[in-house]
Amino acid sequence: MLKPYQKAQVTFDLVKEIGTDGRNSRTFVSRDHQLDAEIVIKQIAKGKLASPANFFDESKALYASAHPNVVPIHYACEDDDFIYLAMPYYRKGSVKGLITGRHLSVRRIVTLGAQVLTGLHNIHSKRLIHFDVKPDNILLTDREEALLSDFGQAKQMNFSGKAIQDRPYTPMVPPEFTKSDQFDVTYDIYQFGLTLYRMCNGNEVFYRQLAKYGPPSSFDRETFRFDLRTGRFPDRKVFPAHIPAKLRKIIRTCLEPDPSARYGSALEVSNALADIDGEILDWHFVQTPDTSTWTKNENGTSYELTLKLDGTSEFYRSVSGGQRRRIMEGCRPSLSDKDVQRLLGSY
Repeated sequence: MLKPYQKAQVTFDLVKEIGTDGRNSRTFVSRDHQLDAEIVIKQIAKGKLASPANFFDESKALYASAHPNVVPIHYACEDDDFIYLAMPYYRKGSVKGLITGRHLSVRRIVTLGAQVLTGLHNIHSKRLIHFDVKPDNILLTDREEALLSDFGQAKQMNFSGKAIQDRPYTPMVPPEFTKSDQFDVTYDIYQFGLTLYRMCNGNEVFYRQLAKYGPPSSFDRETFRFDLRTGRFPDRKVFPAHIPAKLRKIIRTCLEPDPSARYGSALEVSNALADIDGEILDWHFVQTPDTSTWTKNENGTSYELTLKLDGTSEFYRSVSGGQRRRIMEGCRPSLSDKDVQRLLGSY
């Protein structure tokens, strides 16, 4: 048997910090001397890990989960104080950045969601539970395809399909965490549903609901846990009008407080997403303090529906950049949320 070769070394420069999870790691854009390439280095403090046996758990999970919708790993190495994971650098950032300060079309939400589910199904088939599905951990390629990343929380399932997790990210934790420490893949399904919820509503709506429990230093944990168990957080009734009923139902099913009432696999969620279609897919939503506006361009015909704060609405159509003409059924003194949904689904 050959002896381990321990004289090899790699050299890289940590150029710019781009992220920290606040617990045991920092992330940097780096320059790798051997590859002569710009990469990402995740630096993990050894002192924050349970034991030397855990030092390369994340790199092993990433390597085992190789898939077109999972971030690949170039290599892993160590020095006296840190573990280093080398990965590609994705300049487009994450879904978190994509949904901060703006809303996505339903088609974009469904496409990204389906890509994440493909990666999630792959890691579940390798008997891993991710335990940290959230917008921050969904990176975007240059073609803006979604890749599941950050396997720092991932755990191998036992013979009964469960894994222990005791270090959750509180805002994305499922209700069952309040009464157990062993979970199955429905933990990831809940977090995926909450990620879809944030993609539909934007980050601001999510953080505004979270803020009512107070800042991290005085977070009202008991009220938060009660609201999780009773399905009050997040508010399942809050959606912009262009989010169709089928997508709302999928999200609510993923977010069921009882894990047995959720979808049982990523594949089930993916099949449900594939059933979403219709005219409402391509509307783009912009909200200001005074107006809610939906726009769409289809084969040179542009539509614009604006709902004002006083409830009045205006609906216009123009062809090939020509004069705007009113669509009278959308120009009313009062337009309900259901009326908006009906109009968006008809044009």
